[in-house]
Amino acid sequence: MGRPRAVFFDLDDTVLAPRASNPWATFKQDHRLPTHLLILDGIALRPPHEQAKLHQRLLAYEQALAASSKVREGMPELLEALAALGLPTALLTNNHRAATQMALQKHGLAFALVLTREEAPPKPSPALLERALEHFGLQPHEALYIGDSEGDWQAAQAIGLPVWFLATPHNSTLQPRFEYPLELLQSLLQQEG
Repeated sequence: MGRPRAVFFDLDDTVLAPRASNPWATFKQDHRLPTHLLILDGIALRPPHEQAKLHQRLLAYEQALAASSKVREGMPELLEALAALGLPTALLTNNHRAATQMALQKHGLAFALVLTREEAPPKPSPALLERALEHFGLQPHEALYIGDSEGDWQAAQAIGLPVWFLATPHNSTLQPRFEYPLELLQSLLQQEG
C-alpha cells in the first residue's frame, strides 16, 4: 500500500478510548436483543409498538456514552499530524448523528467529513465507506480506514479498502493492529508516497 490520500476513522473504541466492557453487548443483554445482530437489526425484529421505544432508549444510551466518553490517548496528535501532511480525514460511525456531534464537541475534534447511520446503512455494510470515497473522489486503494472491530474489517474488505486497527481488549486477532495512534502514524509515514 502506498501512502493514502485520505484517512477514515471509526468512532467508538477507535477515536474514543475503549471501555473495559462492551457497552453495546450490555445494551443488547438489557433489552433482550440477539447478540449476533447489530442493535438496529435486533430492534427491527421486535413488534412495531416496541421499536419506537427501543430506538428512543438507544439514542439516550448513545448520548450518555458520548457524554462520558474519553478520547483515545494520542488521537488528537495523530489527527494533527495527518492535517499537517495535508491528508483529509473522515469519521464513519454507526452511531446517531446527535451522539456523534456531542462526542466531537466534547473533545474538540474535527473531521473534513462526518457520516453516521442517518446517511447510509451501518457497518458491516460498506456503504459509509463508499460514501466517503465518493465525497473525496477516491478509489478504495487510495484511502486507509482505521477501525477496531470485525464489522470494520468486513466493511473495508467488501470494497478492497485497506484497513488498520487500533488495539482494544476485544480485538487481538485483527491485523495490522497498533497499540497507540502514534505507532500507527509511524507505520503510515513509512509507506511510500
